[in-house]
Amino acid sequence: MASDDHVEDSERPPGFTSLSGEDLQTVPRWWAKAAQAHGRRELIRHEGRSATFEEIDLRSARLARALIAEGAGKGSRIGILLPNGADWIVSFLAITRIGGVAVALSTFFSSGELRYAIWHSDIAFLLAADRYLRHDYLERMVQALPGLEGSDGTSPLALCSCPHLRGIWLFGDRTAPKWARGHAAELEGRGAESSIWSQALLAALEAVVSPADAAVIIYTSGSTAEPKGVVHLQGTLVDKVLFMVTARWATPWDLTPDDRSIVTGPFFWIGGFLVLAGAVTIGATVVCVDEHSPEALFDAIRREDATQVGGQVSGLRSIAHCAHNVGGLTQLKPQNPVQRPFFNDDPSIAPDRFCNSLGMTETFGPHSGQLSPELLPEHLAGSFGVALGGMELKIADPVTGVQLEAGQEGELLVRGPWLMDGFYKRERRKVFLADGYYATGDKALIDDEGNLFYRGRLSGMIKTSGANVSPEEVEVVLRGHPAIAEVAVVGMPDETAGEIVVAAVVLRHDHSISEFALRSALKGQLSSFKIPRRILFVADRDLPRTPSAKIRKPQLIQMLRGMLGDRVP
Repeated sequence: MASDDHVEDSERPPGFTSLSGEDLQTVPRWWAKAAQAHGRRELIRHEGRSATFEEIDLRSARLARALIAEGAGKGSRIGILLPNGADWIVSFLAITRIGGVAVALSTFFSSGELRYAIWHSDIAFLLAADRYLRHDYLERMVQALPGLEGSDGTSPLALCSCPHLRGIWLFGDRTAPKWARGHAAELEGRGAESSIWSQALLAALEAVVSPADAAVIIYTSGSTAEPKGVVHLQGTLVDKVLFMVTARWATPWDLTPDDRSIVTGPFFWIGGFLVLAGAVTIGATVVCVDEHSPEALFDAIRREDATQVGGQVSGLRSIAHCAHNVGGLTQLKPQNPVQRPFFNDDPSIAPDRFCNSLGMTETFGPHSGQLSPELLPEHLAGSFGVALGGMELKIADPVTGVQLEAGQEGELLVRGPWLMDGFYKRERRKVFLADGYYATGDKALIDDEGNLFYRGRLSGMIKTSGANVSPEEVEVVLRGHPAIAEVAVVGMPDETAGEIVVAAVVLRHDHSISEFALRSALKGQLSSFKIPRRILFVADRDLPRTPSAKIRKPQLIQMLRGMLGDRVP
């Protein structure tokens, strides 16, 4: 942290304590410790550009000071609509260093999803990319925010569609439209030049950030059509990261400062964030790539001399296939527990002898797993380990809520230090049970030694390439199409993605539309991973129903499997 913005101890406000032990349980203290320890080490590489811990620290301090000058402070909800890279890290740190709440927005959001998240989370300021890959976020924001085009960026925004939004700052090289406040680089520059909003004031603000303060809101598909804003606290975030590193739960193999880890999961979701946070704590380097095809990832591994790469076993096998005629991947080691079978050289060992981990956005990632890299004994094959880090797990009857005996299958309930503070704008009594447990919607059993066995979802939630998709959310959007009379959305097994989204559609009388045209119509309304991979047109009479006319989805899946055969692209 040897920079012009470095704060000497003499400038610290009264009561400011050392950055060790319990004092690390906020993001500002955790980050300060990492920046002091790793200084000029390279934190991130992205498409040929790099940034050190020191550079990220300087930029985030300047942006934090600029946000203060804009009127942000503790509790201010500030949106981040950015892809993986240094700008995302700088933005997240700037917001959380002043006690603000970072609203992690998905770059996959359609205009409708973006409008909902900005409105629902009461975002005051938005830090957004102007574009990324095929996404034009300037156009998407105009579509998402009625009245935006008529606004003047020199004055605070006043939009009835998102009444708390006061300004949008852009990252990128395109000319800023008149409704934007300007470029984020200008904002950082103002923070660097400000004499009123000093680094000493920033230090004073960091000092009063509490572990109990909200740090982040992450949107996740729930069991209904309405996405839920999961609120996590400063202390939860840091406790989880420090446990991950000290217990080496996420990767039983040592992560060292010399490691270079390619992160394929987005930072705005838990998986990608935890890879980033682990590297920050240890002093390793994260490598971000825009293209995630096996060929591109293999090239990145060679180019960056990477020691880890994200993804599932099927993805690693595709990368290894690319490497077959060029050279091995002997320098690689697992980035997460699910990759362990790929690195197994003994074909006699079944994949289910490697312990996986189970978690969710609501528990800031895994709540169960295994602390050692040892193989599971045969009688525990397929286990997801035991409760981690003080988390408590129990199984209850999903109808009566009565706790079940060991070995009985029911709904998994969780509580403990990593459980979310709640859903934004939802009363606690409507989220948590009276004893503080949260009903996960996961079907599971726990044996008499505390080993967890996952049996699937009770709600029918679809898990595709690591992302949750609510079938009800997709169904609501499809039912809004004028050609559709009835629809049912299900998840079907897929070797690469785990599950794919498939829709059975009944057309209205005298209406016709092709599968391609219907999928194209969904592009502006749903994130790309939520759009059904296949849409099958069926007759209403062929839909399997209960006596009360509800669609029987298990039977529907069997019917669709027969219709598809091997014809799933």
